[in-house]
Amino acid sequence: MLKDKLQFSGANLKNEAILYYFNEILASCQPGRRRLCLVKDIVHFQRGSEDEYIKSRQKVMKGRLQQFMHTLAVRQSDAKYLALLAQDQINMGLAFSGGGYRSMLTGSGFLLEMESFGLVDCLNYVTGISGGSWILAKLILGDFKVDTLMDWHLTDGLLKGVSDLNISEQSVVSLRDSDDLKNIFRADDWFYQKLTQVSSLWKRDTATDPLDVFKRFTSDVENLSILLRGMRVEKRSSNYISKFKHLFHGIFKTDSSFDSKVGKLLEASNEIRAIVQFYVDLHLKAKNKKLSGFPLSFTDYWGHALINQIAPSEGKSSITDILAKSSRFQNYEMPLPIFVANCKNRNLHNAAFEFTPFEFGSWTSLRLFIPLKYLGSHIVRGLPIKCVTGFDEISFITGTSSSIFNNVLMSVWQMIAPSLNTRKAIGAILNAFNLVFENSGQKERQIRRKLKTKPEYAIYHPNPFYQYPGVTDFLTQESRLYLVDGGEDGQNIPIGPLLIPERKIDVVFALDSSSDVCGYPNGTMLRNFYRDNYLAGSSTNSRPFQVLPHIPSSDEFIKLGLLSRPVAFGCHLSSFPNFELTMKPGSNSTLLPPIILYHANSAHSFKSNLSTFKLKYSDDEVHNMLQNGRDIFSFESSPKYKRCLACIIVKRAYDRKLLSLEEAQMPFFCEVCYSEYCFN
Repeated sequence: MLKDKLQFSGANLKNEAILYYFNEILASCQPGRRRLCLVKDIVHFQRGSEDEYIKSRQKVMKGRLQQFMHTLAVRQSDAKYLALLAQDQINMGLAFSGGGYRSMLTGSGFLLEMESFGLVDCLNYVTGISGGSWILAKLILGDFKVDTLMDWHLTDGLLKGVSDLNISEQSVVSLRDSDDLKNIFRADDWFYQKLTQVSSLWKRDTATDPLDVFKRFTSDVENLSILLRGMRVEKRSSNYISKFKHLFHGIFKTDSSFDSKVGKLLEASNEIRAIVQFYVDLHLKAKNKKLSGFPLSFTDYWGHALINQIAPSEGKSSITDILAKSSRFQNYEMPLPIFVANCKNRNLHNAAFEFTPFEFGSWTSLRLFIPLKYLGSHIVRGLPIKCVTGFDEISFITGTSSSIFNNVLMSVWQMIAPSLNTRKAIGAILNAFNLVFENSGQKERQIRRKLKTKPEYAIYHPNPFYQYPGVTDFLTQESRLYLVDGGEDGQNIPIGPLLIPERKIDVVFALDSSSDVCGYPNGTMLRNFYRDNYLAGSSTNSRPFQVLPHIPSSDEFIKLGLLSRPVAFGCHLSSFPNFELTMKPGSNSTLLPPIILYHANSAHSFKSNLSTFKLKYSDDEVHNMLQNGRDIFSFESSPKYKRCLACIIVKRAYDRKLLSLEEAQMPFFCEVCYSEYCFN
């Protein structure tokens, strides 16, 4: 059964009651006397569980695409032509971009409409970054029932103590200097100890003066905030500074002393106590990881806060465990979800890592993979020293893929106000995100000795690819991996995993909810992927992706009106001037590059350019965002576009028949569709 592929049977679970999220399994990955190599390279990729899952899913999907063809408002003969082409195996993937709640809600509406067309049942893969990955988390926790995407309750703030930050991505502080990146540290032990102290006080004496607890919690903030001074940062925009100050103006509007300000704040409301309790609760969820010997990072806390809001769940949250119990996954009734993140060791650029239900690894850097189940295990040279399960928490992986929020919280902490006292007063709130920077000076160096890791990165330790033989990549010499939001390198649409030749994708639906100009995308993110992988500095031999056709600049996107309607790139094989036909070994089928069907978030029925950092949505806003997402997919329920969508979907099946000299017919109106919706 598929369940056996996700979890070895007969595992000896130890300390399950204590290690709630992390079950130590010391022998299950070492059956018998022979230690199995847990790491595999891309040469052996197709022999794995993913390939078996997709083959089984293709059997489940058989006939679904033909059903869609018969729903079209076309002549019976045309529907027959399309249905005959749809008999071939047509592989499709969907990529959700980042963009916070904006992306999550737009993408949810998009998928809901896709479901109403019957096309979700025809998807092989769905990928997500940041807000797009939140959709994947919700689906996984809800047994991939698409109708759960109608159920969002976002009237409460995502992060206690942090109101909506109505700024654009361009306003986020970006650490561009490599020296600064090397000098960022995380006060891991300090943060853990402080929250432990607060938790103990809460339990011991519920009548404790909140002001005393507040002061205890902030006792070290003054020392830590010294480390902020002199940090070199690139500010893409300074407008957000006044917004941050305005946010807290009501709290710090008098000239009274620091203690008086804090006292008035605490006397006025129990909100501070609730805020600290919120972070204590997060701490209680994260601490078992620390007790199991793993370093904590901001992402552990961020991920728990995120999952609590978008898909509250009780019990263990290992992706492996969840999917082992998912009836739809076990019966191959859901597309394979893929979370995407970037590696930032030594300031790497475009080093993408992916998390599938079966594996963790990279096509672009190491080109190595391990079973997701054993992420967190101590592996050296590919051989297990000590195996652990449970590290693949859905909260941690989802948080990893959306860690751009770490950067905005950095800027909140640094720019909220010029005075140290003001920072101290709000330190208990914002220092739950404990962001500490190295600087010069004796006092800073004393503090620095206790700080060992990087604050804005998710820490994957031990590195499962450590000392793997035969690979020259420096990452095999790193004891830990630092992963961040998959969109931080300017590639905010996770189409990369769908362009891997081994996955044989024919059509990629790409939904772009980025905030390039005024909260809307302008094609920059798709162009960035094309630029970084297919233009200057990239060789054909070094990249793992299928070829792409020419992707226009953002100016061309705007000038040609490509942002308010769907546009397909690469419909015709002539769009790929350097393309060479490739026959898969042992197969008679021709591997052709996929068509990229790009959808930009735009205002169809609602102005959907809400801030990435808007953390509260009314019920009406949720409904309107979902409806606008539906309209983006259906092009405002256009019957004509629905017919054209069918033509685009079957185009590669038609191409393969022509190349193999088989007889095939395409409805005449498809040529009109290609003329209208295909860019190349």
